[in-house]
Amino acid sequence: MSSVQSFDILLLGLKDGSSAGRRRYANAMERLTGKEAGDFQVPSTRSREPIFKSLDQSTARVVVGALGEAGALLQIRPTKEVPTASEKQVITTETCPSCGFVQAPEAVECARCGLVFSKFEREQVQSMQKEQHLEEALSKALQSREEWAQKAKQYLEKHPLAGEALEGFGSVVMRDEVPFLRLTAEEGPILMTSRRLIASLKEGFFSIPYEIVSDVTVGGGLVQKKSRVRLQLSFHSAVPTPSGSNKQATWQLDKESSFFKDVIMDWCFARVFMCGVCGQRDLDFRSDGSNVRARCMHCATDHDIDLREALAIPLPAA
Repeated sequence: MSSVQSFDILLLGLKDGSSAGRRRYANAMERLTGKEAGDFQVPSTRSREPIFKSLDQSTARVVVGALGEAGALLQIRPTKEVPTASEKQVITTETCPSCGFVQAPEAVECARCGLVFSKFEREQVQSMQKEQHLEEALSKALQSREEWAQKAKQYLEKHPLAGEALEGFGSVVMRDEVPFLRLTAEEGPILMTSRRLIASLKEGFFSIPYEIVSDVTVGGGLVQKKSRVRLQLSFHSAVPTPSGSNKQATWQLDKESSFFKDVIMDWCFARVFMCGVCGQRDLDFRSDGSNVRARCMHCATDHDIDLREALAIPLPAA
């Protein structure tokens, strides 16, 4: 039993018979055949001869798609002929990745939407590289987070946390962060976790990632009552607190809590935010209203600083 082997394409007419419609058809034929557009300015619809003969299925699909987009009314006639080598009738085509328009492979830009192919390919490569860097940076950030969680657990082995240490903090401590030290201050308790310091104030909670701290001062002489020692944290940028944005915050620790000043310093000075794209650790901080932003000095990517998650989140390019 015989079967279809190839396809003939016949032109029945144009949806738009004006000069503009004929020009669209001629341009499509030029892209498909490589011949001059002038050869197709006056399409013949009376001839029953195919404009393309014995095309294989994939080539016929390309031709029908390109001419259909140009407004041509076509008849596809199955034949039993062996498919003719496509390059004799139809040149290799380029499909626009943006609008799907089919055109000659040597085209520099899409004839329909104007997309510049070389620029698009370059941007695609850059996007793939950025995604790869982002994935690598995220992996490093998660690995670092896990390392600090392990350090917190090791600290707990030597300094068990009292059962009431999480009192008042249950609603803000996240499942995957490890609380390991509670400090007592006149302004309210401070909980140190594997991710951040959480200060409980009368106005609400204050989340302070260690990475945002630029300097730590403990002491400077006893202040107020002799049972209190000053703890002052300075930040890379003004950060929102329950009472407004500030570049510093001060607490009056009780004497017992002040004995842990080395722990506070070790965790604050050892932690640096990581760029969410290239993974470098050289961010320049600034305030943007109530938000904390940072720019990577290596790849110039802007970040939003999430104080609760203690992460630098890359912002979309403008």
